[in-house]
Amino acid sequence: MLAVAAAVWQPERATALDVSTHAHEPLASRAVPRAPSPAALAGEEGFEGDIVPDEQLAAAVEQEVARRLAGIPRPVYIPATDFLPPKGLVLYAARKKDGAFPYALAIDGFLQFRWLELSRSVATWTDSTGRTLPVNNENAFNINRFLLGFSGYVGSEQVAYNVSLFGTTNAGILVTVVPVGFVGWRVTEDITLGGGVTQVPGTREWMISSRWPMGVDRSMANTFFRPSYSPGFMSIGALPGKKVFYHAGIYNGIDGGAAGFLRQGTSMAFSGNVWTEPLGPYGLGYSDMEQHDELALRIGTSGTYARTPATILADGIGFANPENTVVRLSDGTPIAEKNALGPDTKVDQFRYHLATVDAGFKYRGWSGFFEYSWRLLNGFVGTGDFDRQSTFDQGGSAFLGWCFVPRTYEVYGRTSALTGPYGTAQEYGGGLNWYLNGTRQNRLTVEGLYINRSPILNFIYPYRAGFTGMAIQTQYMVVY
Repeated sequence: MLAVAAAVWQPERATALDVSTHAHEPLASRAVPRAPSPAALAGEEGFEGDIVPDEQLAAAVEQEVARRLAGIPRPVYIPATDFLPPKGLVLYAARKKDGAFPYALAIDGFLQFRWLELSRSVATWTDSTGRTLPVNNENAFNINRFLLGFSGYVGSEQVAYNVSLFGTTNAGILVTVVPVGFVGWRVTEDITLGGGVTQVPGTREWMISSRWPMGVDRSMANTFFRPSYSPGFMSIGALPGKKVFYHAGIYNGIDGGAAGFLRQGTSMAFSGNVWTEPLGPYGLGYSDMEQHDELALRIGTSGTYARTPATILADGIGFANPENTVVRLSDGTPIAEKNALGPDTKVDQFRYHLATVDAGFKYRGWSGFFEYSWRLLNGFVGTGDFDRQSTFDQGGSAFLGWCFVPRTYEVYGRTSALTGPYGTAQEYGGGLNWYLNGTRQNRLTVEGLYINRSPILNFIYPYRAGFTGMAIQTQYMVVY
């Protein structure tokens, strides 16, 4: 509280001042010189024109200052818990029941700083069109992902919104920053309907935030099979009892980067993901850094169907969203590449079918995760006589970790593999997670991977089409 010494001019018969009549004035204007004393009026030397304190006014001013300060919203940071991501820095929150216009705004986000070294063991690879392409070494520092998010409600506590700016420096520091977001209506405490640009929920590993993987990033198999981001309308929530959860919707396509106003046709993508946590809350990510005293399980499945254009995103367009998906054959050839399905052929459109199953556990620092995927591509439309009318690919990923010092140090192993009519690919490796300050929000990871015949190309991951060799990664992650 402020200690205020106020003074008041005391005219004849004046005994007090009502501070409420001055509530609109600056505090400095409320101290008024005292009237001259009789001695001063008589010309006596030594009159100083002194000011005497008025304790009653000082107390009133102090109360007024406190009242005004209490009305100013103060930012509050809400960190992650063992089961919920951080709310972030809540700048403002007002509710209708308090007599204010309902509105809330919070800021959150994350940043991955990564060093990646790719050491090749082959110099070239040959795709299904017969082209021989180079395989390169790499050695680079990058902000692999950065995200700044804004979330809250407006007009009603049931109207939820979030919008994020997402990007990477992996393609250079001139890369486009991509907006993603969602606005929805909370129908009940457990069900939200809405629309926006979000992940198309094609695999469990894809739906687990890139803030919480076990290790540096998601697996090779997941990156091969999964869809991407797209505008769409969706429902997100839980069934009664809060043990069965879902995320399902209708989207412009499996990849919004290829489903804009220039897309061919009006077909949509239909995708959903459902899972259960039968023994209680599972928590964030894969790892059991929070040390579950009781066994926690998560079991799920997902499915996606779309008639989609076959596209090859040019570098400039492809990096408009770093997570864009280019559908490829199992040897790494984009299905839209000329001659991909035979001489003088070009696929313009196809049907995409994806199904997955997954399971995970956490118990006293031990954790494991497994997911298996099946993908069928058929209904090819384009030019030429295709070598085949469909392609069927399958594969999976697995992670196993042990947090041997609770909330601090964790060792893990990981692998993934896939196979199809054009080839087979594998990866295996592991690393160490160090949770600084005992929180998921600060994590240092060191990881080594051996990759054999990568079938994908995505610069935000350590995967380059045709690459065989070692990937060594060190990453610091901060979630705020």
